[in-house]
Amino acid sequence: MIEPEVKKRISGLKFALLSPDEIRRMSAIKITTADTYDEEGYPIDRGLMDLHLGVIEPGLRCKTCNGTVKECPGHYGHIELAMPVIHIGYVKEIKEILESTCSSCGRIKLKDDELAVYRPILEKTILNGEESLEALDIVRKIISEASARDVCPHCGAEQHKITLDKPTTFRENGKKLSPKEIRERFEKIPDDDLIFLGLNPKSA
Repeated sequence: MIEPEVKKRISGLKFALLSPDEIRRMSAIKITTADTYDEEGYPIDRGLMDLHLGVIEPGLRCKTCNGTVKECPGHYGHIELAMPVIHIGYVKEIKEILESTCSSCGRIKLKDDELAVYRPILEKTILNGEESLEALDIVRKIISEASARDVCPHCGAEQHKITLDKPTTFRENGKKLSPKEIRERFEKIPDDDLIFLGLNPKSA
């Protein structure tokens, strides 16, 4: 038997985060109620079992693709949060970012000439999605050194100690930081500084 000629080969996979707008565009339905079934056992519209998400009962058809239980692959919806929340899986990274960036201007708490030394290797690896132990060591060093600074070298603002009350409560100098305040701080961080935190602004 002759093997078919391979036209293309996958050279690699790149993982990234979807933006809120991308999630909304790809979503089949916006979920607005936590209920699942009505009194008659029929899926509630915009509930967690909405028929736009697919079907699991024989005799029903998906409102997105019109497929039966055997034909429909399933679709996902989205929930709009009223306020930001802390993702338990990123608590360590959130604390590191809070500690190593300025609470006022959002810059990494190292001077530009200190950062310039590391930029070429980080741009070569992180921006290209490559794995590099050297780059990871550099990011750890930057975060460690920046976290130790108690005055921002860019705007001169005094920095205060960040603590974590597990699982997800952050405090600055004893004062609780709300998820909304943390998000607002992260929005101040310039894209050019993200590689020093090990983040690629093009994919995250």
